[in-house]
Amino acid sequence: MNVSRSGGAGGSKEPIMSLYYVRALAILGVIMVHVTATPIGEIQGKQSSLYALFNFLNIFNKFGTPTFLFLSAFVLFYSYYDRPLSKALLSRFYKRRLMYILVPYLVGSCFYYMLGLYGVYGFSHMSDYGSVKQFLGLLVHGKTYYHLYFIFINAQFYVLFPFMLWLLQKKPQLTKMLIPIGLVLQWAFVIGNLEVMHYGDKGYLFISYFANFCLGAFFGIFHKQVRDMLDLTWEKLFTYRGGIWLVVWGVWLVATVAHIHLWYENRTGTANAGAFTYELLWFLQTYTSGLILYQLAGLLYRKLKGTAAKLLLHLGSVSFGVYIVHAAVLYLFIRLLDTPSQPHLYVLYYACAYAATLSVSWMVVGLLQKRFKFAWVLFGSVPKIRSIDSPGIRTSTAAAPVSSTFEA
Repeated sequence: MNVSRSGGAGGSKEPIMSLYYVRALAILGVIMVHVTATPIGEIQGKQSSLYALFNFLNIFNKFGTPTFLFLSAFVLFYSYYDRPLSKALLSRFYKRRLMYILVPYLVGSCFYYMLGLYGVYGFSHMSDYGSVKQFLGLLVHGKTYYHLYFIFINAQFYVLFPFMLWLLQKKPQLTKMLIPIGLVLQWAFVIGNLEVMHYGDKGYLFISYFANFCLGAFFGIFHKQVRDMLDLTWEKLFTYRGGIWLVVWGVWLVATVAHIHLWYENRTGTANAGAFTYELLWFLQTYTSGLILYQLAGLLYRKLKGTAAKLLLHLGSVSFGVYIVHAAVLYLFIRLLDTPSQPHLYVLYYACAYAATLSVSWMVVGLLQKRFKFAWVLFGSVPKIRSIDSPGIRTSTAAAPVSSTFEA
């Protein structure tokens, strides 16, 4: 494949609207993982078909966070690679991240820290066990609540990004090596940690996802060249491009099935495997998931019309806010409604938990962003999307290119 730099220096880029579909699919996966985490711990009959169902849903949907990191790198390098690196550009870059990512992270962390104290100690004893020192310690490590680690990881990439941008602009030949560079560096860390360092919180470190980030960077830089190769059509299925994608899909399918089965055996106590096997299967599943979701999103963008298209675009546009809010909605649902013991009602209960978590989070974020100017403090920026008149979406005459992580 012959690749070269795309776009003109400083020129505007065409919007990649299909990325909103990737975001929508990724947030659906994230919510499913978090909803199914509770029954994974609750169900006593580990050998039952009910447990197998929730284990499947939990592991199958693990693609969410790595896909968001893939997207983050994609849009960063798509937006910035062809622009001269200057103090003004860096100033604007960090100002936007501070306003639209870190401020919502700080506000959300305060809320979830208090929610966690309330859940454990009750309202009357919250002040006895909470402290500013404890909160700050959790905040700087992304641990104020279980889902906020993702923003902490992205903040690490934001610190790294200007150096990577400078290096790749200075030595453009390295751009063609981004994929192997990411694979080598991430797996050097994985193996080094397994054999030597034994660092327990590696999931909070950017290096644990560096291959996904480099993959996204490659796609962002060479989007113009690889776009045609990635477009899924019936005709291309019978060309060499189709052969490449059959390999990718095959790796994804085998790794996903094996990963699901491995965790089922682990959780039921019937068998276990070494840490390297878990690392490898998780990586193969999530690494290929980003590519497949990107390809699937392109197909959906071309084929979907009407309400379905508007809904997916809207969900993608508010996905950052939904990500922040959904954990609180899920917490309230489970706390307010008792879990039934009957198997058929148990499945229905968690199906409703998923539907309520998604719909309430979506509605709250969409309505607040539409009605309140300063909703960005809670949910980040509101993208302007052309030709979409769904409630909660702000429209404009031209769509802006999707920018980093969730914002536009």
